[in-house]
Amino acid sequence: MQHESWLVKKDRVWAMRFFQDKHSDEDGTTYMRVHYASCRLGFLHGITPHVELHESEKLTYEKARALWRSSVETEWEVSEKPLWKTL
Repeated sequence: MQHESWLVKKDRVWAMRFFQDKHSDEDGTTYMRVHYASCRLGFLHGITPHVELHESEKLTYEKARALWRSSVETEWEVSEKPLWKTL
């Protein structure tokens, strides 16, 4: 995984953004963040308006990698482009 990656469910209603957390723990452990979002009109193949952000999850790199792999093996596909604007 790179510093930022995107997955979109094959029905294009749900998406996940994986990215490196800006803050590491005191012991230097680096974490990944996963943002979950939906778009009832369906995600486009690029920046999509009317996206509803849901929860954010902080995971170790290993857990994020496992989530990525299991998602891609089921109903998710990699988006080559960002799906919503981020700050």
